[in-house]
Amino acid sequence: MAVDGAEWDFFVSYTQADRRWAEWIAWILEEKGFRVLIQAWDFVPGSNWLDDMQAGAARSERTLAVLSEAYLGSKFGQAEWLAAWGQDEDGTDRKLLPVRVTDCDRPGFLSGVVGIDLFGVDEAKAKARLLAAVDGAVSGRVKPVAQPGFPGQSRVRGRRTPFPNALPTVWKVPSRNFNFVGRTEDLEWLRREVAAESRVVVQSIRGMGGVGKTQLATEFAHRNAGQYELVWWIEAEKVATIPDQFARMADELGMEPNADPEKLRAQVHRALQGLTGWLLIFDNADSVEALQPWLPTMPLAPGMPGHVIVTTRRSGFGALGEVLQVDVLHKDAAVALLSARVSGLDRGVAEEIAEAVGCLPLALEKTAAFLDRSQMPAAEYLEILTSRTEATLDKGQRPTRGDTVATVWTLSFERLLNENPAAMQLMDICAYLAPEAIPLNLFTEHADLLPVPLSDAASDPLAFGEAIAALADYSLVERTGTNLQIHRLVQAALRSRHQSPSAFANPWAAAVRLLWADTPGTIIGEPQNWPRWRQLLPHVLAATGFVDSMAGPSGEQATMDAAWLLARAATYLQVHARPSEASPLMEHALHLAEATHGPKHPDVATILSLLANILRDLADFRGAEPLLRRALSIDEANYGPVHTDVATRLGLLARILRDRGNAVEAKPLMERALRITETVCGPDDSSVAVRLSGLAGVLRDLKEADAARPLMERALVIDEKEFGPNHPSTANALNNLALVLRDLGKVEDAKPLMERALRIKESTYGSDHPEVASGLSSLGLILQGLDDAASAKPLMERALEIRENTYWPGHPEVASSLSKLASILLDLGDPAGARPLMQRALQILEKIHGPDDDRVTRLRDELARITAEGIADE
Repeated sequence: MAVDGAEWDFFVSYTQADRRWAEWIAWILEEKGFRVLIQAWDFVPGSNWLDDMQAGAARSERTLAVLSEAYLGSKFGQAEWLAAWGQDEDGTDRKLLPVRVTDCDRPGFLSGVVGIDLFGVDEAKAKARLLAAVDGAVSGRVKPVAQPGFPGQSRVRGRRTPFPNALPTVWKVPSRNFNFVGRTEDLEWLRREVAAESRVVVQSIRGMGGVGKTQLATEFAHRNAGQYELVWWIEAEKVATIPDQFARMADELGMEPNADPEKLRAQVHRALQGLTGWLLIFDNADSVEALQPWLPTMPLAPGMPGHVIVTTRRSGFGALGEVLQVDVLHKDAAVALLSARVSGLDRGVAEEIAEAVGCLPLALEKTAAFLDRSQMPAAEYLEILTSRTEATLDKGQRPTRGDTVATVWTLSFERLLNENPAAMQLMDICAYLAPEAIPLNLFTEHADLLPVPLSDAASDPLAFGEAIAALADYSLVERTGTNLQIHRLVQAALRSRHQSPSAFANPWAAAVRLLWADTPGTIIGEPQNWPRWRQLLPHVLAATGFVDSMAGPSGEQATMDAAWLLARAATYLQVHARPSEASPLMEHALHLAEATHGPKHPDVATILSLLANILRDLADFRGAEPLLRRALSIDEANYGPVHTDVATRLGLLARILRDRGNAVEAKPLMERALRITETVCGPDDSSVAVRLSGLAGVLRDLKEADAARPLMERALVIDEKEFGPNHPSTANALNNLALVLRDLGKVEDAKPLMERALRIKESTYGSDHPEVASGLSSLGLILQGLDDAASAKPLMERALEIRENTYWPGHPEVASSLSKLASILLDLGDPAGARPLMQRALQILEKIHGPDDDRVTRLRDELARITAEGIADE
């Protein structure tokens, strides 16, 4: 495959930041028989680097430029690609082949040279793109080896089906409404507005509740499915639930979802660039500012559509793109909708009904369902609507469209209560949950917590199925597999009634109690509980959102159930590296607990401790410490000095004192915590392992690794016996024991333990979680101790990247990674690279701990030393 007339077929031009990309590209090209010149392999010791670089550019048939931000900022990189471009300014001989490995600009002359992108796709796809581009550059033509698909077929990659509306390969959209009528102009307008461009198109659909925004977006997705490879529906009302929905999308795309929301966004957005077309639908968005970060903004290849549809009741979405204002149906369409569902409907009566409900699509649908289910004559139904409107007038009130629409639902509620009271009770509880994906097993698994007759129905699959069927017949809910969906306006109508007609006093309290019973209480270190929390988080947020108005009349138990849910939801978010979202939920839980039980109750102590742990993740050590001391005081007053809760508070307080650099004060607290736990739980309980590990950490801080080792060895034995070899608790014990062995100079013994710990953490948390960053950092230290700084460097760089994406630039974990990476660079003989990292770490630590902290002093002295050495070398 070699090209004649040159010493090499390709000279790979790159900067050291992209060496791994360059070597991968060179390997693929040589595998195909090309002759490749690459600095990493060919500029051997003793050779003249500048001469070799100039010879490579001059005596290679083509230059392949590995483009990234770092490369574009390199003067040598610019010289290399300009040399190739200068030999072939019009591109006739295709001397320059730009290959982007990051999402960077292509400035100046590079913007006019056709290239390829290798980022954002898997290895197989990147390899195929590279070889296709290289073959095209060599032959001057890119003809496919197989006949292209017939243009009338779906444009989805790999699809062979001839059906015009076949679903994309990745699809999550509500089922189609087969009674959808009208909106022809709106659908056509949408189709025109999102016509394929080389940019992401955002189109908003705005209108009042019940006007059919969601139905319009659903219909558009189904009608136009053939032009997309991915169509994904995102419930956007609760912004806190969007990351989990993006994570499921990432999983469907074959990726390991990133734990950090910002990194997850970037991960999914990059993956979308590799698709032949995609559509994202954000339903019921409430805020432009909250939604905007989740919207892709990258450029797209011509003919590769990337579309976003947003439905909203709010104004201001014109900032994102065009807005389609959706109004009620035209009267003819409204009559058509009623007539399609109700056989033999007189047109005149249909027109009057449509006018009475304001031609609102949702009200029309519920009306049609009621008439179909009840078989009430349409004229009689119209008379009831009219009489209730007149009753409103008799009270001196002016009826609104909302009053009439509420009457539509009230008629259904009244009929349903007589036909199936259990179904009406189910509706009342669902009014306080999120509108989408309400899991049916939330009721069937906890029938004993439900009022009669719903409890009886939930215990009998046939009776429960009949209740759901009755709701569906009245078009009050939609069943999607094992879930229910209910419209927000129906929920609002249910909540607005002063008294529930379903014969039990407080459906909100019932909803909260169900969630309390179903959500797993243990979250930290228990990944098997996370999927259920992911599923129920929207419902927990919805139900607890009513607590301030409902708590008083609902009693202490319901209030504390809500506080418990808020605290656990906060813990779930904290575990998933979202402490800033967790903090206000935990603060709300604390407020409820204090208002209900007073400031000295054990539940208050528990929430104080959980909030302190979140503040610790937010690097607010000064704010966390008084909360822990208050929690400890409460527990000692309630339980006495020997209790597991007292030990828990002592252990976390000692951890915070360590964070503040006060290991001396932390040691007796941790020793006391260990004694209490051993006394209460016995010597082999898993909680003892937690205390052993905590005390070993304190001893490491005090340079007492000899004393720490037996503690960690004992902790590892307990954890492996209790949890098994692949549990995150076992990983933490392995990690900490490895660090102790490193402190003792037994680095060879430490390495396999740390590698095993890292494998467990990556398997449990994914590749980009702070726990993984901790494992990477620890393994990097061990490799550095083995004089393998070159292998340690990429691990520490990855740990730094995870921490910067998870926290913020001024977090102490970021400072830790910066200083450790600087130390590695010093070992590699790169003080110039180490110095700015140490300066940044010093600024962070000074701001957090003050200028006189021992850690700050040590880092300042080290920075002064390498700065002085650098000046001396100059």
